[in-house]
Amino acid sequence: ILHVSTKNYLGTVPSAAGGSYLYHSDTPTTALQDDLPRLPIPNLEDSCARYLNAQKPLLTEAEFAITADTARKFQNGIGKDLHKEILAREETLDPQYSYIHHAWQEMYQCDRGSVLLNQNPVLTYADHPDPRLNTQVERATRLVTSTLRYFCTLRDDRLPPMNACMLQYPYLFQSTRLPHRTRDLNVNFPESRHLAVLHKGHVYSIDVLDKSGNIRDTAALQLAIEEILGDPRAPNKQGLGYFTALERVEWSEARAELEALNKPMLDVLDRAIFVLCLDDLKTQSTKQVLKNGLVGEGYNRWYDKSFSLIVTQDGKAGVNWEHSWGDGATIMHMMNNVHSDYLRQVPVSGGESEGISVVRVDPVYSDSILAHLERAKVKFEAASSGYELVDFNFGGFGKNDAKKFGMSPDSVSQLIFQMGYWRTHGGCVGTYESCGMAHYRSGRTETIRSCSPETKNCSVAFDHDHPAGLSDLTDLLKKTSAKHVSLCKEAAQGLGFDRHFFAMRALNREQGREELELFTDPSWSKMASIGLSTSTVGSPALQLCLTYGAVTPQGYGLGYLMSEGSFRSAVTCYLPNDYFAEFVGNLGKSAEDLLAVFQGKNFKPSRTV
Repeated sequence: ILHVSTKNYLGTVPSAAGGSYLYHSDTPTTALQDDLPRLPIPNLEDSCARYLNAQKPLLTEAEFAITADTARKFQNGIGKDLHKEILAREETLDPQYSYIHHAWQEMYQCDRGSVLLNQNPVLTYADHPDPRLNTQVERATRLVTSTLRYFCTLRDDRLPPMNACMLQYPYLFQSTRLPHRTRDLNVNFPESRHLAVLHKGHVYSIDVLDKSGNIRDTAALQLAIEEILGDPRAPNKQGLGYFTALERVEWSEARAELEALNKPMLDVLDRAIFVLCLDDLKTQSTKQVLKNGLVGEGYNRWYDKSFSLIVTQDGKAGVNWEHSWGDGATIMHMMNNVHSDYLRQVPVSGGESEGISVVRVDPVYSDSILAHLERAKVKFEAASSGYELVDFNFGGFGKNDAKKFGMSPDSVSQLIFQMGYWRTHGGCVGTYESCGMAHYRSGRTETIRSCSPETKNCSVAFDHDHPAGLSDLTDLLKKTSAKHVSLCKEAAQGLGFDRHFFAMRALNREQGREELELFTDPSWSKMASIGLSTSTVGSPALQLCLTYGAVTPQGYGLGYLMSEGSFRSAVTCYLPNDYFAEFVGNLGKSAEDLLAVFQGKNFKPSRTV
C-alpha cells in the first residue's frame, strides 16, 4: 500500500512543450520536508498485544500460551529497558531521521545475499495507446527523454512540493550500490551527465546533458539509440553484469580485481544518471515480460544500479531497481510523472543540433577475470532457472464489486491469498503486506500482518465441507474486512509492531547481549518465516503488477492489483516447489467462491443458506 500525494500547489505550472523541466514550481520541492511528522514509536504494551494477535492464527493453544508468557516477560523486563533507550536515543537523533533509519539501512547494506530476486523488484510501464509508438526505438527515446526531464526538474528543485519524505530522492539518479566485504555503500555521482546503455552485453556511454546540464536534442538521442541498436557485433555473453548478481562478498572480491583493468567501464556504469538496457528480445507473453524485467539476461544488466530502464525489441518497458536506497513510492512518483509526460509526445530540444557521440566501452579480460566470470555465469543461470512465475489474472470481479458488497478491496485481495494458502497447505502462514510510510520522515515501510484470526475463520468456513452457509460466510467476510481495515490504519499511523521490535532487537545486538528470548521462541520463527510476501501498487502508468522474488525458500512472492474489474497477481516461488501449481489454482478457486458469495449464491450445493 503506497501513500503518494497528488496535491497541487500555488506557483506550480506544468512545463510547456519542450525544455528540460516537467514543472516550474515556485515552491522548492523539499519545502514540506520539515513539516512531516517523525515516525511514531508505539507503546511497548500495544506492540506486544499486536504481536500476540498476529501469532494467534499460526499457533496451537499450547504454543500460544508459551508465546504469550514469553511476550509478557519481555514487556515487563528487558523490553521495557530497550524501549526506554530507544525513546532516549530519538531525542539525540538528527530530526530528519526516524528511530529505525540507521538500523534499517544497515540491514539492507549488510545483507550478504545476491540482490537478484532477493531485493530488486520490477515495475512495467503501460504501452503507448498508439501501437506505432511502441517500437523499441520510439519507446526508448521518449521514455529516456521524459525520465531526464523528471531528473532535471528534481535536480533543480522545480518539482511541486510533496507531502512525502524526500530523503530517498538523492539516490534515485546518478547513484549505485558498491559492494564491500561486510557492508555495501550507496554512492552518488552528482556531476555525471551521461547515460550508460547496455545492448547485447556491450556497454556504451552517451552524454545526454550538455555542459550546462540541459537535456540534449531528442532527435540526436534517437539517432544515438539507433546507432547502438545497429551495432553489427555479435552479442557479448561475457558481459560483466553477471558479477552484480553474485553474493556480495564474492562480488566485492571480484570487483577489486576488475578495478585494475576495467575502471573506465565501471565508472560509466556506476556514475551514469541511470542505465538503459536495450534487450534483444521479442516477448511472447506477459509472463515473459515480467521474467525479463525481474531477471533478464545477466550479461545485459547492472543490478547494482539505482534503477535500470529496460526496453525490449517489441517495446515492452519497465524499471528494475536496487532496493537498499529506496522504496516503491519513490519509484512510482518518477514513473507516474514520466508516463504523463511521455504520453504528451512532445520532442525536447536543448537548443543544439549536433549529434550525440556514442562511446563504446569494452571490457578487458584476464585469465583470472574470465575464470571468475564463468563461475558467476553458472550461479546466475542457477538463479535464473531456479524460480517460477505466473501472471495470475481473475476477471470475475474487481474493486467495485468488493465495495458494493461492503468489503475493502485490499481485504478481499489478502483473503484470496490466505484462502489459497489454506487450501493448498492446510494451515496459516506468516504474512507480510507492505505499507508505505513516506508520509513520515525516513519512514520506509511498515508491515501489515494480514493473516489474522478473522482470515483464518474465513478460510476454515469456506471449505466446501464446512457447514457455514451463505449468511454465515457473509458475516465472516464483513468481520474480516473490518479487521483488515483496522490493521492497515494502524500500520499507516506507524503503530505496527514489526519495526518497533526490529529496532529493539537491533539495539540489543548493538549492545553485545545474547539474543532476546522473544526471538529464540520457535513461535517467532514461525511468524517471521514469511510464506506470503505481498505488496500492491496501482497506477495508470503501469501495465502489470509489481513483481519480485519470494522471501523464503518455500514461500510465495505476490505483487498484486485489484482494478475496477479484475484481480491480478504476479506470483513467484523458488524451485523446487511441489505446491506452486496447486497454490495458483487455489487462488482462482478462492476468488470464484468469493464471487459466488458476492452474488448471493451458495457455492456449497449440499448446504442450505
